[in-house]
Amino acid sequence: MPADVHVSGMNRLAKRLYNIAPDPVTLTFADGSTVVLSMHSAEFFQDDLEAEGEADDGTTYRIVDGDDDATLLAAREGDDGWTVVGDVTDVEAA
Repeated sequence: MPADVHVSGMNRLAKRLYNIAPDPVTLTFADGSTVVLSMHSAEFFQDDLEAEGEADDGTTYRIVDGDDDATLLAAREGDDGWTVVGDVTDVEAA
């Protein structure tokens, strides 16, 4: 079983983000970049996370489960809509 999968099938990173929110979180992406978000919301709908937070520059980010139990995706809102930032590889309290 991959390390990112909780025994119940719930995404480990999604669960960690949910447990930290509404406190600020630091997301680390697959390319090594990070962003600190002030969390606005984090909710589970069955086993799928939907969360939203804001960076210091005012950019809104949306975080959702991917197509499998090991993937957590983040997108940022811009003038042209939402742009996928990438796979989240780590979630820590900021």
